[in-house]
Amino acid sequence: MRFQTYKSWIEFILLVLVSAAIYLPFIGQFGYYYDDWYSMYAARVGGTQTFYEMYSIDRPGRAYIMIPLYMLFKGDPLYYNILAYILRLVGALLLLWVLRLIWQEQRFETFLVAFLFLIYPGFLSMPNAIDFQSHLVAVCLVFLSFGISIVAVSAQDLKIRVALWLGAALTGWAYLSQMEYYLGFETVRVFLLGVVAWREHLHWKQRIKRAFHTWLPYAPIPVLYLIWRLFFFNNERMQTDVGLQLSVLQAAPIATLYDWFGNYIQSVLNVVLLAWGVPLSQLSFTLDTSNKIRGIALALVIILISTLVISYLRRVNGKSKEDSTNWRKEMLGVGILWTIGGLIIVILANRSVVFPAYARYGLVSAPGGIMILVAGLSFLSEKRVQLVIISFLVFSGGFTHYANGTVFAQSAERMRFFWWQVSWRIPQLEQGTTLVVQYPSTITEARDVWGPANHIYYPVQLNPNKILLGVNAILLDHNAVIRILLRERQVYRKEIIVETYPNYRNILILTQPTLNSCVHVIDGKQPEYSRHENDAILVVGPYSEVEHISLQDEF
Repeated sequence: MRFQTYKSWIEFILLVLVSAAIYLPFIGQFGYYYDDWYSMYAARVGGTQTFYEMYSIDRPGRAYIMIPLYMLFKGDPLYYNILAYILRLVGALLLLWVLRLIWQEQRFETFLVAFLFLIYPGFLSMPNAIDFQSHLVAVCLVFLSFGISIVAVSAQDLKIRVALWLGAALTGWAYLSQMEYYLGFETVRVFLLGVVAWREHLHWKQRIKRAFHTWLPYAPIPVLYLIWRLFFFNNERMQTDVGLQLSVLQAAPIATLYDWFGNYIQSVLNVVLLAWGVPLSQLSFTLDTSNKIRGIALALVIILISTLVISYLRRVNGKSKEDSTNWRKEMLGVGILWTIGGLIIVILANRSVVFPAYARYGLVSAPGGIMILVAGLSFLSEKRVQLVIISFLVFSGGFTHYANGTVFAQSAERMRFFWWQVSWRIPQLEQGTTLVVQYPSTITEARDVWGPANHIYYPVQLNPNKILLGVNAILLDHNAVIRILLRERQVYRKEIIVETYPNYRNILILTQPTLNSCVHVIDGKQPEYSRHENDAILVVGPYSEVEHISLQDEF
């Protein structure tokens, strides 16, 4: 018992050390990204109650996570990232607990699955910690729910069993309240409980009946959730509207089924195999030489530590007797079914696992994909070959997350540097100004402009009844250029909860064409341009009005 505790501490320390080396190097440099701009601005000026309205359109349960976190962290990205790291670690530990409830003798293999899940390079949203708190909380809750379900199978006392059923149901509904496409996890619950029931020495028909009875207490989790979601909840967001997503099947059944099948195959391959190579390839080419060297050095150190500990754990755990239930086939089978089942909802929602933009959709199936790899490795008789493959997987996880952290940190730093220059040059912007901004990197949404601008110049609520921007922005695409040239009036747009009124007649252009450039404020009456300027800026430059800059006021 004392030796077993010693091994458990070694496993825990390795998980902490490696995950810290992977996720913490840039933790103090991350900022706001994507949806953070509207969610954090709305909470800042309108208070935490805005989260209820914000998430009422698609995932109302998220408000109950975001409200207490904002009250604690006040929108500081550092604290959200620290918590995200803790949740990622806790999720891996809970997965380890679940796996060992099923495969008690395979301590090394179950640890390897949890370890690889912790460093899995197919999930690239860790630096975007504010928006992804709900995803990480849900992962912890689902593994907790699985574990409680498995413990309930062996509970002898009826009262204890009922309490465990209730606990599993509550945690099940809790994780579904965060992410509707995590419903695929409920297929995994069936497979895990089925493995436990299948081990009983019964006729195969009786085994199926036993497995069904074992799962039956948890049927209300998906059934009641789907009843609420489909018949009682008013979904206002197109991307999460079940009826709207399935309507494409009715409109074009053959084409839709063909697309679903192709996306399914591609997503399975991405989750199981390509996640260990494609993000590594994509992100490594974005790094400069110095960061490549640092990333490779970090990954090699992680490999050295990991392989030493993993070799030790394999040696000491190898003394355990072989499980009579043929664990290899069990783990391989569960892994395949987990991977397939976890992606069902994703595919039906017309989504797929694509790197890097939609990598997050693979998180549901990632443990299953890793179980396939670990079970497959166990069939290799040559231990050195196993260790080489494990080393590559560790290298991929380490280097990919270092590169991913570098990209996110650099993006935040460039954003801070741009707006520091703007705030130094512009004391205040007139309310109603519409910004046209050229960053040295690509802008994907207007919120990437009006978000930081309003945090700087209008960090107060302008209308007591709604979240209204003081400064608006437009994305300078072909359509926007035409509207500016035609001098079109303002239009109304709503970003979830934030109301915007971009006006194509009241624009002010701010531009930083390259990383080595300073920020320029374009005066339409006497425009001066950099030789690196974007063609679209040259076209609309004469319409930039510096009169929107107030020199008397300060933000």
